Amino acid sequence: MTKNGERMVQQFWDLANQRQWPEFSALLHPAIVYLVPQTRERVRGREGFVNFFSTWPGAWNAKVDIQIADNARAVTTIDFEDETGTVTGISFFEFTNGLISKIVDYWPEPYTPPARVSPFVERY
Repeated sequence: MTKNGERMVQQFWDLANQRQWPEFSALLHPAIVYLVPQTRERVRGREGFVNFFSTWPGAWNAKVDIQIADNARAVTTIDFEDETGTVTGISFFEFTNGLISKIVDYWPEPYTPPARVSPFVERY
């Protein structure tokens, strides 16, 4: 039975926040691949991915801000909060046989853009 992608991704974040690792693991394809392009980190396999998440240092919480999903793919933006503050995370999910089979995480940091002469750009 294929789970709804939207429901699966919401469960992913809920279970991660609750540190319910056996239930979290059940959402993952045995051959899941996790990528973080900025840090060039890659984790392969369910056991490795659960270990990566469960050993993240300190107290943290991921609050879903935006979620878009179908039964093949999903994307979320989250507010990732820990003792150092809050950063935005963007996660792209892929599903295979009703399980999460690939995740690519991006962690954009805010920055001051270069000066512009365009009258169409406003800062907020």
